[in-house]
Amino acid sequence: GGFGGAGGGASASKGKKKSNKTKKKGKAKGGGGGGGGPAKQQNNLFTPEGRIDHIRQRVAEADVSPVAKLALSKNAEGQLALDVDPNAIAVVDNFLGEELITSMRNEAESLMPSMIPSQSTRWDEESQSVVAYEKVGVLSTQIEGGEAGYKASPRLVEYIVTLTTHLSHKLNQILPDVFHLSGEEQTNKLAVCLGDGSYYDKHIDNLGGGDTADAGDRRKLTALLYIQPPGSHDGQPQYPNESVEDDPRGGYFRAYDVPEEGDVTCIAPRGDRLIMFWSDALVHDVSPSFAPNGDADRRWALTIWFIADKKSGVVRPT
Repeated sequence: GGFGGAGGGASASKGKKKSNKTKKKGKAKGGGGGGGGPAKQQNNLFTPEGRIDHIRQRVAEADVSPVAKLALSKNAEGQLALDVDPNAIAVVDNFLGEELITSMRNEAESLMPSMIPSQSTRWDEESQSVVAYEKVGVLSTQIEGGEAGYKASPRLVEYIVTLTTHLSHKLNQILPDVFHLSGEEQTNKLAVCLGDGSYYDKHIDNLGGGDTADAGDRRKLTALLYIQPPGSHDGQPQYPNESVEDDPRGGYFRAYDVPEEGDVTCIAPRGDRLIMFWSDALVHDVSPSFAPNGDADRRWALTIWFIADKKSGVVRPT
């Protein structure tokens, strides 16, 4: 019910993250999909097999096509060519359902004593280089597999394993070969903004690039799930018309040059919302986050980075 591979925390001080080999074993097998109506589906969530089948079904139902949107862009020779839009974003609301997202939030909060100040990287204009920094008011950890990891957070592990396998397969059916993703490897980070204005600087997730199948940072696609309480950031304009002024808790994902150059698209950290975008291309940040009502308002996010397929996947140079 987990994935192999060791790794420390979620530090990305050099633009790289340890990847985990995803291994399905024992309880991670199972088949079928959702079906059976709401009552049966709810009962299924009490077992690992039921939860995994539930996630498979939600992946099958999700509209992921926006992340494969085509656009004219300059190729290596400087000529305009039709390619997957580097700034494409897919947003899926109510992805897992209230019961599972609530259980995942409880597991995430139970891991808080082991979380550490979150490290990341950003582009420094003055030095014209990638520099490491510590995010203020943000804690994070990497979810590990194996017996100990699964015991600590079974639903988080099941989600990571199942999404890695099935979302990569689904996307690979509609993407060109150079965008293909591994279904066996991933890296991840569970992070919480504590409030008091904690934020993320403007950055691209993968600024390191991966020159070969075995070297460099091979993160290709980011899948970000907000594990807020159901109903968080509701009652406001719907995506893509959201604004940081809509909710005093803030913590909005802001994508730059989306949908057009010079534009900024704001995406609320709505509970059970999944966001997908290209790790090696999209410039984004997170607006200041606040928790006026205490712990319940803290912004929790579980990020999975999908790794470029070793045979055909290519990471953009940055």
